[in-house]
Amino acid sequence: MLQSIDTPLVTTVWSCLLVPKTSKGSVEWPGFTGKGKPEKFLVGLLELPFRIGVPFSIPLELQDEFGHATHLTNRIRPILEASGLTLKHDDIPVATKCVIKGVTAKGCVNSCQGKNFNLKITLPGLKEDTQVIKIRLQPGPPRQLKVKPDSEILKIENGTAFPFQVEVLDESGNITAQPELIVHCKFLGASDLPVYSVDCSNGGTNILTGPVIHVQNIKKDQILKARFEVLNCKDVPPVEKIIKLLPSSHVARLQVLSMNGQKALQIKHQDEISCVAGQVMNKLIFQMYDEAEREIPITAAAAEKIKVNWTPKIDRELLMQGLLPDVKVPTSVKDARYCLITYLDEHVSLESAFTVRPVPDEPKHIKCKLKGSNTLQMGEELQSEIDVMITDQFGNQVQTMTSACVNSLGVSGPGLDKSNLKITWQESTQTMKVKGIRYKPCLLGSKELCFAWREFSDFIRVNLVAGSPAKLQLVDWPELEKPVAVINGRELQKPLIVQLCDQWGNPTPEPNVKINLTKSSNLKLVPSNQQHKTDDTGRANLGVFSIHAPRGEHILQIKASYNKAILDCLIITVNVLPDPEKPICLNVKYDKSPSFPAGGTFPDFMVSVLSEDDTIIKNINPARISMKMWEAQSGRVTTFSCSKVKDDKEDGFFYFRDKVVPERVGTYMIQFTFAMDKTNMLNSEQIIIEVVPNDPVRLLPDSLPATPAVSNVRAQTSRTLVKDLYLHLMDEYNNHTGLDLVGKIIAKIKSPNEDFEIPQFQGKVNTVEFPLENGSAEINLVLAEDSPGRDSTEYILVFEPHLPALKKPLEPYCLSFMFYNDSKKQQLMATLTREKDQLSKSIDLYRKMFDTTNQLVAEMKCQVKEAETREAVLKNELKKHQIELPQTNTLQYVDSLLKKKMLEQEGVMKQPRRTCTLPNYPKGNQDILGKIAHLAQIEDNEAAKVISWHLASDMDCVVTLTTETARSIFDETQGRQQVLPLDSIYKKTLPDWSRPLPHLRNGRTLFRPIGNPVFARDLLTFPDNIEHCQTVFGMLLGDTIIIDNLDAANHYRKEVVKITHCPTLLTREGDRIRSNGKFGGLQNKAPPMDKLRGMVFGAPMPKLYSTISVQIDLLQQYRAAVIKFDSVNKDLDLHLQSLNTPEMQKRKQELAEQEKSLKLVKQKLGMTPALSDKGAESLLQPIILDISDTPIPPKRMRRDTVKKLYR
Repeated sequence: MLQSIDTPLVTTVWSCLLVPKTSKGSVEWPGFTGKGKPEKFLVGLLELPFRIGVPFSIPLELQDEFGHATHLTNRIRPILEASGLTLKHDDIPVATKCVIKGVTAKGCVNSCQGKNFNLKITLPGLKEDTQVIKIRLQPGPPRQLKVKPDSEILKIENGTAFPFQVEVLDESGNITAQPELIVHCKFLGASDLPVYSVDCSNGGTNILTGPVIHVQNIKKDQILKARFEVLNCKDVPPVEKIIKLLPSSHVARLQVLSMNGQKALQIKHQDEISCVAGQVMNKLIFQMYDEAEREIPITAAAAEKIKVNWTPKIDRELLMQGLLPDVKVPTSVKDARYCLITYLDEHVSLESAFTVRPVPDEPKHIKCKLKGSNTLQMGEELQSEIDVMITDQFGNQVQTMTSACVNSLGVSGPGLDKSNLKITWQESTQTMKVKGIRYKPCLLGSKELCFAWREFSDFIRVNLVAGSPAKLQLVDWPELEKPVAVINGRELQKPLIVQLCDQWGNPTPEPNVKINLTKSSNLKLVPSNQQHKTDDTGRANLGVFSIHAPRGEHILQIKASYNKAILDCLIITVNVLPDPEKPICLNVKYDKSPSFPAGGTFPDFMVSVLSEDDTIIKNINPARISMKMWEAQSGRVTTFSCSKVKDDKEDGFFYFRDKVVPERVGTYMIQFTFAMDKTNMLNSEQIIIEVVPNDPVRLLPDSLPATPAVSNVRAQTSRTLVKDLYLHLMDEYNNHTGLDLVGKIIAKIKSPNEDFEIPQFQGKVNTVEFPLENGSAEINLVLAEDSPGRDSTEYILVFEPHLPALKKPLEPYCLSFMFYNDSKKQQLMATLTREKDQLSKSIDLYRKMFDTTNQLVAEMKCQVKEAETREAVLKNELKKHQIELPQTNTLQYVDSLLKKKMLEQEGVMKQPRRTCTLPNYPKGNQDILGKIAHLAQIEDNEAAKVISWHLASDMDCVVTLTTETARSIFDETQGRQQVLPLDSIYKKTLPDWSRPLPHLRNGRTLFRPIGNPVFARDLLTFPDNIEHCQTVFGMLLGDTIIIDNLDAANHYRKEVVKITHCPTLLTREGDRIRSNGKFGGLQNKAPPMDKLRGMVFGAPMPKLYSTISVQIDLLQQYRAAVIKFDSVNKDLDLHLQSLNTPEMQKRKQELAEQEKSLKLVKQKLGMTPALSDKGAESLLQPIILDISDTPIPPKRMRRDTVKKLYR
């Protein structure tokens, strides 16, 4: 019989002896008295793996002829044989354990995975002396390193990388591998040589290469040494090879020459060359050399790799002849030209550069420069000096002039007083200085001075200003004769900027003049009024004030004094209007007539936010409106959110529908809250409600009575079922109800097992009636003496309410009791019954505690899962917005990134943008949308200019929602303000914003347009009131089209009129072709942007701003999600740890012991099994829940729980 034991690498062949058995099946050992002579052997369990050159042991189990374990009596030399292997081993000594030690194998195994061999083991002298096992032999530890190519001297060109094939071998020449098998090559013989490294851990062999080998300034062959070694393997000797580094044949140096007549001068790298401004440098020679200083001819391929920075195009034919493109010398001596020649191929990147420095040409002009302010007061000399310099044709100062040139300089101008005029020569600056400029009395304003030298002349302007201040004027406030309208709490439209003027009204630049602002007492300015001083221009910016005052007109006065003289003061009349967007109160409407039964539904609450002008504020986020309710005594607050709006027309109204009335009777307070911002809340008046009991649904006692145990003996106390038991009518939520109901309660006894022997009440009656008044009844019941009944039997006492006023009958209250014929047994059972009741209450409390704990754990796990999911979702969203988060220190990274993004956002906000400077009309009413110039924004500057000009007559028009509001504005401005009410627009003729361009029809292009046509309306973006703005601009612009230029517009119109009517065309260059085809003339040409006087559509925020805003919002959400996830996770861990405390384990043990005790007590009582289980017990003895701490159930689930307990 052969038996095999399979292992991953070893298969052992076993030989076993046949042992005779008796007829009874027992083994018979003939003549056995002890251990016999070894006759055979088995191979024991081998320790893997087997590696070349690594000794291992082979355990053997010797057996005698009967298969008993035995041992050697003489030292023996085993014979080990395996094909392809050289094996060495030790002798087997005489010992208790037979082991062949020191077995070492050498040979070829072909791969790192190893090779299978059949190992033949022979023990000479045994009867069965041979066993064959299969082993897998793997390569041994690293012992040698082989590097290919095999040549000892390798030739490598400078600037190239060389790949080496490296193999790590064991002592038998097999490729071997092991972890962290790193082959390292270090080059010696020069500085800054690379180090090659490769990992051979997987296969024992790899390609060793790395960066290029480059030695600077090599002119001839250079010998290097490469040393290869295996890191962390001291048993592997290093390998060295000689590297002969040859000079590179690639381009190594660039050379530029300049022809000076017949002589070529070399221009070295970073040289400066002086040339006359405006001339051209030609005949620049270009040459290339390799590392051995051999000139390299410029081929067509090499010419493609040569670039210069002073011209985009190079004549390749001239470049192949060695000539560079001509260099134009700059016209200004300040503008030196940096010329760069680069050569870039796959091997090198070279450059040669030089700077061309212009020098001035011959005198051609004079140039005058005013050093300082150009302003002078009447009769005073100009404090600034005027420098006159001689320049060439390009404005460069000529440095070869002398002091004699001042005799040729003349100064003239209308009204000029030359009595103190002085002209001097400045040797250091090579200029002429003019002083003593003064004017005779004349008109103020800009004055022109003419400076002439030889046939050249130049002009400068000076500003003649007024004298001392005499009065004040406001800047950019032209209509002070009528009141300035401002909304209460809002800022003035413009800052108050005061200008000092002389007596003729000319601005006077007098600094440090004190300006005071006085006001009426009931008017408040924010920031508070402070004293100001004028600046160097005579202006004082008092800033932009927020006005807080009662509705009506108020007076502001601006006063100043100069040289102890009071200047004429300014008077500003401010008309304060109520703020239509400032919430001041909450208006709550609901049906106040119905009562509020417990557990019912509140009537719908309709809440609106009123502003200062008693109008309803719209466009409010419903999440900012909440409803709070609390009991007057406990103070515990429950918060409700508003319901979804059913109709878009209900904008501004927030509904709280189907909110559940608290289940506990009492006085409650309701208050609605509007979150104006993160800190300020606006509360409504408190609503006091009285929650009354609901309809009765059951009978319940004051407290759960103990299970009675009675007998039919003479003593009345032993026959008493219940005494002073008060039963009350209760609603669904255990509130005492039915105070106005009158009826009766009928008590009777039932048997759960349909027993016909039923006990009777005192008087030998089967039923007893009790009056029910004010929702309560007092119950006293005694059994009849010698009453029938089965001994030690459980019966049910049933109390059935009969209330004629109720249509639906109420559930009876049931109480089980034990009946006994023996008085002593009854007393004993009464004691057991009390014990059972106590155990039942204790078990119920334990179960409730554990159920609550399990529910809390489930809810906390759900919170952890939700927080984890939220974090993962936000992390994916951040990845979509190119934000990668690290695995560690996430919060610190997010905080730093948030700070960085906020700085970027602030930087984008501060970037200059096109704005509309036309003052907007105050929005004193929500029906006012504003002026047309402020309703839209356009990103493209050219489109903004031409569309703003096209709508120039409408830009100042105020758009309102209703004609009534438009009429009130018309009356307030006495007809001077344009108004446009939206309810007066015929909307059926408005264009469809999704309509395609005229050249597109049914998805086909009728002709190919030029000039990128697009509807003008599609270039508009609306910050607010999108639907209303589409109506306005749909009427104003219609199908107006924007196109690139006039030629493209004419071509487009010419093709469109073949198909359909062509709308007005506007070009980005400012031309207009009307819908009737007329174009040309000043009336159809847009002026420059600065001529529009600020009546231009503003530019929207850059797209980068919205991108950064989204990123900031996501980062803030992700930060909150991470904090929440950590918090709920820690809470869950702490709670789970608390469940495993010794105290909690003790409670679980106590519960199990009490349940066991209860079961034994019930068995002693002999209670009916059907009534002993949990369901029946809850049926007969309903548990009264203590809900004193939960006056307001947050969910319907609590109601369902109570229902289940009483079913």
